[in-house]
Amino acid sequence: MVHENELTQPLNPARCSLDEAKPLISILVHNYEASELSQCLDSIVQQSRISPWEVVFCDDASVDGGWAIANEYAAKYPGQFTVSRNRVSMGSAANRRKGLQLCKGEYCVELTATAEFDADYAAEVLESFLVDKFVEHTYIFRLKRVNAFIPQHNPIRVQPEHARSRKPLVSICVYNYNYGRYLRQCLESIFTQTYSNIEVCFSDNASTDESWEIALEFAEKYPGKMSLTRNRMNFGPNANLYNCTLNMRGKYLLKLCSDDAILPEFVERCLSALETHEDAAFAMVHRTILDEEGRVSHEAPFYDQSCLIPGSSKAAVYMMSSVNPSISQILYKIEKVEGKRMAGNLNDRWFGDRIMDFHICCDYPMVYIKDPLLLNRVHGNSESSKMEGNLLQCIGEYVLLHQLADIADNYEHMQTASERLQPAIEKLGSLCLRYCLRSLLAGDERGGRRYFHLAAAIHPEISEQSAYKEMLPYWGLEEAGRRTLLEQLRGLAQLERRTVSYPPPPGSVPLQGSLGKD
Repeated sequence: MVHENELTQPLNPARCSLDEAKPLISILVHNYEASELSQCLDSIVQQSRISPWEVVFCDDASVDGGWAIANEYAAKYPGQFTVSRNRVSMGSAANRRKGLQLCKGEYCVELTATAEFDADYAAEVLESFLVDKFVEHTYIFRLKRVNAFIPQHNPIRVQPEHARSRKPLVSICVYNYNYGRYLRQCLESIFTQTYSNIEVCFSDNASTDESWEIALEFAEKYPGKMSLTRNRMNFGPNANLYNCTLNMRGKYLLKLCSDDAILPEFVERCLSALETHEDAAFAMVHRTILDEEGRVSHEAPFYDQSCLIPGSSKAAVYMMSSVNPSISQILYKIEKVEGKRMAGNLNDRWFGDRIMDFHICCDYPMVYIKDPLLLNRVHGNSESSKMEGNLLQCIGEYVLLHQLADIADNYEHMQTASERLQPAIEKLGSLCLRYCLRSLLAGDERGGRRYFHLAAAIHPEISEQSAYKEMLPYWGLEEAGRRTLLEQLRGLAQLERRTVSYPPPPGSVPLQGSLGKD
């Protein structure tokens, strides 16, 4: 008998059927004897009774060669195999639960130990499910469908031994798609940290470059330090990151983009500050910016000193500025993050972390470290670049501001944040004009027109501002006149990097001694 509460799928699961008229069948293979594995997998790939199908293979840190066999089949049958390997053994029950989270089908056939796959028998059982919804079976069963717009329970729990340890475990989630050209630098930066009690939870979204080979190389070089998952196809960034969280065992969490890298003291500095200030929910560092070629550029830290910042004061700042352009800048204390992610809402993909950080600050203080301990890659293929092209940098921000204000309204001490909604909207209108001009300078007339009208829609009074009046004639000019006007206005388009740091918000306390060092 299968317990229904175990049969859940990850956030935003796609029904990945090759034939939309037929349900996808997940074949979950876990804790399987390597000596029988090739025969089992052959019986799956060579049969024709069940279609479409996927194999989800979960290796529980075995040493019998099963992981290598599974990877061979995944390479031979692209798009059919999702493979995952635990950093350390979780035990059969926990490994099974994780595997069920990775399944994308409507039905599941479970195989473990030396169980044979009988396609004819499985097909008969599955057909009976289609006829009678009350039919039950011991190792063939239905998977629950998940509504992506209903917040999901986060299965992560801090292990008690880690919570009490003097050297708590830090989980670094690295989620990747076709960033092999940056991945080696990312992983090397993790394994050269001055703090050693680290695990890497890596997930690859079916990259077509050398990413998976690089991850396997590092896992072999650092045994017992990495968990590995590779989706059979690209299921999107949310599902990819979710894979990482299924393997987390730490007290602290860093979500590290695979095109970024961290300096050697990143983890030690953040962890020391959070262990010292037990009420704080996360630590944020400053960044150094890298371009696609690895060239470095700098911007001033947001605050002019390292400090502990009250949550309500920080939330008020979040209404006017994101402060941290990259999620890789933050180390979270997991026990204070749970329940703060508003998963499934329309803005979650693009602004989910900003909503979560704001929500956290409604209850907890945070630590700011002004030293640039992150190397943040900024390039044309980043999520922010995609957002700029589809207006989400501003439309999404407009929705976000109202979401943040709604959250703040539920807390009596968050009035300052609530009152900043209108000033933030006015600032956003000006940002639309800058994106308008950037689009026009890039030759995107349609995008420029959309941003121009969006500015007035978001903040109608912007029509009285000089920048709006200077841009308004553009639409009625001939080509030569447009070029001349754009050159005159070029300076307005620069989304300049910060050159001045700000004093911390009211109630902030400077970090003492080595915690606040430059």
